[in-house]
Amino acid sequence: MPEYSPTDLRQLDVLGKLIRATDERATNPQALPQDLLHEGAGHDATSALRDEIRALEAADLIVVDWRFNGGWSAKPTGAGRDAWAALDTARNDRRARRFQLRDVYLSWVVDQDDDGASPVPEQFFESGATYLGVPYTQDDLERTGEYLFDHGYIKGPRADQRPDPLRPLPTAKGRYTVEQGISVNAPAPRDAAPAGDTYNNHFNGPTNVAQGSHDVQQTINITWQDQARNFVDEISGRLDRIEDEQVRAELTSATDELRAEVNGEARPNQVRAVVSKIAMALGTAAASEVGTDVMQHALQLVGVLPA
Repeated sequence: MPEYSPTDLRQLDVLGKLIRATDERATNPQALPQDLLHEGAGHDATSALRDEIRALEAADLIVVDWRFNGGWSAKPTGAGRDAWAALDTARNDRRARRFQLRDVYLSWVVDQDDDGASPVPEQFFESGATYLGVPYTQDDLERTGEYLFDHGYIKGPRADQRPDPLRPLPTAKGRYTVEQGISVNAPAPRDAAPAGDTYNNHFNGPTNVAQGSHDVQQTINITWQDQARNFVDEISGRLDRIEDEQVRAELTSATDELRAEVNGEARPNQVRAVVSKIAMALGTAAASEVGTDVMQHALQLVGVLPA
């Protein structure tokens, strides 16, 4: 995507209005000041527009006929039409717009958490973030929140009427992604490898895993604590799927206990005991409600805890 400064975007928006005004005049294709100014615009607005017109002229994007009374008429050059077309095309790139918002929104959630805030998604609009000068929409925000939630970057309660968390918080994965300057949209390691199951294994030292296995992608980190935090985030985000209130209450209590332990003394034996308690509480029915992968991840975590 081309890089545009705020000044570039402001001047190109003026150019776009000028081009539209010119094209609407079939007999004498040119733009006049009144085409670009709001009705009743004062001296300051007229002077500011004149400065923008001079800048566009200096960049050879328009040709201007200046009048002795300070008025003017202008036409776009070929280069000017190309410059506006490039920006218009970039603004209509829905994929690039979606990709940028994922990174920007996740960074905003992490910043809010760092400030001790408990924001709702709509407060993101107050940040003034835009895509190439165009404000994001409510639909953009909800789809982005849903994506980040489903892929483990943020957590928080959700309601039936919308797909994104109502009180977004970063997961350990989301915070790590922002703090390391990694894009949410960056291709995964071994992107060219055949599609298959992905397991995130965390170890305290060098080891070999899945030797001779096929269709397996591995990400190896050095701490089991990160895996434990990810497990807490994962199961916390799925507790609302459990219909049995007693089981849900037991798992909520155990999950809170695990979070406190991991963020506190992080004693492997205590973590093992709590994770085992969670695995037992899940049982067959609850495991199917939250996803059988949660049970598998619980067993993986127990397997990598130090003795």
